[in-house]
Amino acid sequence: MDCCEKFLQQVCDELAEDINSELCERLRTHLETCQDCRNQVASMRSTVSLFQCLKDKQVPRDIHERLFKLLNVTDDA
Repeated sequence: MDCCEKFLQQVCDELAEDINSELCERLRTHLETCQDCRNQVASMRSTVSLFQCLKDKQVPRDIHERLFKLLNVTDDA
C-alpha cells in the first residue's frame, strides 16, 4: 500500500467510510487532480511527523499552543 492509499485509508477510517465508498473515491480523485490539496496534505504529514519525533521531549508551552492554534485543534492536555 503506497503512502497515498494509506492516507486515504486513514481518512476514510476517521470518517467511518469504507476505502471503496463513493466519498473515499471522491477524495482520491480530488487529491489526484488538485495540487493545492496535495501540498496541504504533504504539509500536514510533515507537521505530524515532526511533532511525533518530539513525543519524548517537552515542547515549550507557547510553541505547543501556537501549533494547536495553527492546526485548529483543541488541546485536551
